[in-house]
Amino acid sequence: MMPTDHARRDVEVHAGLDVALAAIRDVASQPEWIPTIKEAEVLEADDAGLPLTARFAASTAVGTDRYTLAYEHAPDGMSWSMVEGRLQTGQEGVYTVEPLGVDRARVTYDLTIHHNLPLPGFIRSRIIKGLVDETLTGLKTRLEPVS
Repeated sequence: MMPTDHARRDVEVHAGLDVALAAIRDVASQPEWIPTIKEAEVLEADDAGLPLTARFAASTAVGTDRYTLAYEHAPDGMSWSMVEGRLQTGQEGVYTVEPLGVDRARVTYDLTIHHNLPLPGFIRSRIIKGLVDETLTGLKTRLEPVS
């Protein structure tokens, strides 16, 4: 049985729903705000410019992982699943944005990764929680730049 790791967290941001959604859906910019993502290339987009598939290179403790994700879009977020990968055998994720006022929103990030890496569970748990934390911290920084 392949290990599966999961983490979920949310963060409040000083940005409205549309601004937060635009940042999340701009997957090509992820290397600018997610530390582990080294390359991101949109392979296919819909007529509105929303990504449908994208290819990534990410740094990990055991080397560079390369994978392709397929996206689905909802009025309040975006979800994805892995089409192919090198170190991962599967990945599912969801960003959900909840408006909290005119210029505030709560972004929830839910990530599940399937892989065949022979690491102890407590290390895998720390790694995925770290990925989710770094991603939301990066998103918050991107949406709330220090002036």
